[in-house]
Amino acid sequence: MNIVAKNDLTFQNITFEPVCHDGVTWFTSTQLAQALGYSRTDNISKIYSRNSDEFTESMTTTVKMTLVRKTGEVDVMVRVFSLRGAHLIAMFSNTPVAKEFRKWVLDILDREVELGNHSPMFNYHYPMESADVHDRSYGNVVLNARRLVDERNPAPELELIEQLEKDGFDVSGVKARIYALHDVAETTVEMEDMFNQSRKMIQRLNDNFKWAEKTGGLNFSYEGEGKGLPYGGYKKRRIGCH
Repeated sequence: MNIVAKNDLTFQNITFEPVCHDGVTWFTSTQLAQALGYSRTDNISKIYSRNSDEFTESMTTTVKMTLVRKTGEVDVMVRVFSLRGAHLIAMFSNTPVAKEFRKWVLDILDREVELGNHSPMFNYHYPMESADVHDRSYGNVVLNARRLVDERNPAPELELIEQLEKDGFDVSGVKARIYALHDVAETTVEMEDMFNQSRKMIQRLNDNFKWAEKTGGLNFSYEGEGKGLPYGGYKKRRIGCH
């Protein structure tokens, strides 16, 4: 069975021709290696082998492709990855462009680019990865108020209600609550910033008071040749502007 490549996609300066099979778009290991900055295709195979238990049937499969070689055409079985599978490969990758590639894949899913998937529920596909923050360094992250209102982080709840409205659903009640929650989060962040600024100001005042206790006033020598003589501080009391 021959597989037809269509639906060109571009990531950074790389243009793909994904394999379309049974209404699903698939990327080959060679394409993923190129996108993620690997010089060898077997890097993708190694990532998959080490984490194969994480992949479902909808994420990867093997298809027969016809390759043109000098000796003629030959049919080979090739492992391919769906968009979700490609995203998971990138999750296990540590190359400099892996994070940008994940965002690129999620952008395709969220905006329903025509990729051969005609499922009516495709519009509302927001897996856990869609909440992944831009500054995550480890396997988990605290979704606090500051991260929720950070414009650099995705907001799948806002995208979902917008998509539902476009599809004709009345979600005005849900929309009002979601936007109210976002306003509360923004207020919380503003209050945190104010408290932090106040804490720093109080600390500076406290430091000044401590310094004044040590250095203010008139000092006297209690031993040696200068015994009983004042030094430092103010020798004359200052009153008003004098």
